[in-house]
Amino acid sequence: MKEKDKWYKGGRPEMKPEERAEKVVQVRFTQAEYNQLLARKATVKTQTVSSYVRAICLNKPLRLKPERSTYQDILLSLIQETRSDVLRIRVNINQAARRINSTTDYQDLQQEVTRMASDMVRFDAQLREVIAAVLKGGGEM
Repeated sequence: MKEKDKWYKGGRPEMKPEERAEKVVQVRFTQAEYNQLLARKATVKTQTVSSYVRAICLNKPLRLKPERSTYQDILLSLIQETRSDVLRIRVNINQAARRINSTTDYQDLQQEVTRMASDMVRFDAQLREVIAAVLKGGGEM
């Protein structure tokens, strides 16, 4: 069969037989030991306990997860709120543009514009809060 005639189903490419991990080693842990193992695994970027144990036993390098501070968590939540407000405002603008192009009822348009203006004021306040948080805690990151 030619290479171009192959049917690709998608997903992960098949591994070569020599690269497959086929040997199973069973290890017993007490609950406290297992909790400690999970706590240590949580500090690195491995997907499974199996890959973590394999990396430790074979002295493979492990990448640590970056630690986030409370400041970063607060800043991230503010940015997420701001992003959702921007998306909401975008939807409102698209709806208003559709109404402007399809209707002549200017009273509804005035109400829509007033609602959008209040959304923009709220968005501006949130954006100022994010900027203030960045300026206040910029040195802590």
